[in-house]
Amino acid sequence: MTTDFPDRLLTLSDGRPGLRTSLPIEIRIPSDPVGPLPPPGACLDFISSDETLDRYNEIISASGWNLTNYQRNPVFQNAHQQGDIIHTLGRALTTEIHAGKLVQCIQFATDINPMAKIAYGLYKGKFLNAVSVGFVPVRWEKGTDKTTYRRKFLEQELLEVSAVSIPANPNALALAYKSGSLEKSDLRDLADLIRHTLERSADFQSAVSPISNRQGHELFRLARDLKKLLHP
Repeated sequence: MTTDFPDRLLTLSDGRPGLRTSLPIEIRIPSDPVGPLPPPGACLDFISSDETLDRYNEIISASGWNLTNYQRNPVFQNAHQQGDIIHTLGRALTTEIHAGKLVQCIQFATDINPMAKIAYGLYKGKFLNAVSVGFVPVRWEKGTDKTTYRRKFLEQELLEVSAVSIPANPNALALAYKSGSLEKSDLRDLADLIRHTLERSADFQSAVSPISNRQGHELFRLARDLKKLLHP
């Protein structure tokens, strides 16, 4: 695998090397019950796009998804970040393949995590329209001069699913706030959480899982953007 993807391999959630790619999605409020009871709380159905070319000129076959490992711990993360619990935005109540699409019902932890509440508002308001998947390629074929793709994944193991552009896109926050999808109290709660997290990291540098410098920089940037929204 290292010879086929020399510049793209990343360490995924279980420590194995794999790939990440973004999938555009359709979003809708669930209309059907999930399991024996209706889905609780803030839930959205994420319906990934069909087997279209991605930005790497590749196709991921929907029928090739192996979901076993992911379903053992079906968390929905912020930008694949694992170092702090504030980056856990929710969980997948269901992850299935339907009609050539990877379909999930995501329950956002809006009552517990202010960042999850922000993410829910951004997706529900259509200010975010993609997720990022981390996967281990198992079997693939290379394209030819007669195909439209450079590579087609025939079998792949799903390990991670994340929201993207949180907190990378302050414009999405601003637009969602102005549209009413987010309340000022939501932004204030998130700002308080970020301040607490940064203070905790500074006080406990020797902790088992301190936030990384990159995560700290991103949180600081998000705090700055939130301050501009709250105090224009």
